[in-house]
Amino acid sequence: MVSMMHKSWIVLLVTMVLALGACMPVTPTAQTSPLSEPAAEGTPTPAAEATEAPTEEATEEATAEATVEATQEPAAETGSEDVDMGALVRQILAQQLQLNLDQVEIVSVEKVEWPDACLGVYTADMMCAQVITPGYLVILSVDGQQYEYHTNLDGNFVQLATAPEANIGDVLIDWQQTLDTCQSAQFGRDGVVFGPCMGVRMGGKLVSSERENELADFVATYAPFESETPAGIVTFNGAGSTEATPAEQRMIAEWARQAALEASAGRSGASWGLAFAWHREGGIAGFCDDLTVYVTGQLFASSCKGQTAQTISSRRMSAEELEQVYTWIDTYSPFEYIHDDGPVADSMEVRMVFSGAGSTQADEPTQQEIVAFASALYAQEVR
Repeated sequence: MVSMMHKSWIVLLVTMVLALGACMPVTPTAQTSPLSEPAAEGTPTPAAEATEAPTEEATEEATAEATVEATQEPAAETGSEDVDMGALVRQILAQQLQLNLDQVEIVSVEKVEWPDACLGVYTADMMCAQVITPGYLVILSVDGQQYEYHTNLDGNFVQLATAPEANIGDVLIDWQQTLDTCQSAQFGRDGVVFGPCMGVRMGGKLVSSERENELADFVATYAPFESETPAGIVTFNGAGSTEATPAEQRMIAEWARQAALEASAGRSGASWGLAFAWHREGGIAGFCDDLTVYVTGQLFASSCKGQTAQTISSRRMSAEELEQVYTWIDTYSPFEYIHDDGPVADSMEVRMVFSGAGSTQADEPTQQEIVAFASALYAQEVR
């Protein structure tokens, strides 16, 4: 039988997924399913989670709409006079650079009146209301290099105005996507730069060794290409010989979008970039199984028996599997699926949270088809 705790967590997950809109980060290090365990980090968007390491509930659409510019993260909801703006901005920079707070020096904090709603920081595609906007000029220093930030009064809008030029080595992936504004990122062997396409960009690092390994694997496997995908325009400078299929090209674009979002927030989250999470529990055999699939192409199968989840398998999906997953994501809107055999001795419950970005509501047969696909993937991993 499925515990009330599990049921309450699935409701929470669905609520968070829908709130995010649908989208992406995820470099899970502890491969637990969002359906079988509560999200330890809370799952907000990277912007809302400036004090942790970054936002969580990344479903496919969430990454699409999340800004790559972490400096636009909202601050804590306090009155403007109560905000320690130097400390707030210091936290943002330390998080993005993955440093301890004591490695970031507050040089100065000055109260100013900005000439417009953009706080005096402009990009070519930004519209600015021409109204005087009170706020702060904050200057920070890391290893003698200065970063200038402009904020409004309560710190819920923070703009990076100047930053040291980043050196990431040869560009391996160049990515950009235009939603309300154009955001971009470039990835090299020595780091990543991210921010508005025609504005000041921040230099940083990939948030985990897993991301570094994935980048190295992409470069070693695939030949160079340029492609326009639903996840953005990507120029890939690979050294491999395999010609990437359209689904694999999109996978690399999804990976770049997710990695840029993570870099901007300074961390990853176990539900970022979630395509779907499948959970099965109960039966005479006492099943407790989880499968999580991400838009970045990663698949994780685990067992939730016992006190802690155990990863059984993790891999990158095949081109054919990716093509099917992307087709569903682009077509169908998010849904929650629950099948419960009821109060019988060998009761089995199967649940799925699907993070689609489409506009079509999946009917029951379609939901069952996606659930069966997930079940088959899991069976393939454990046999």
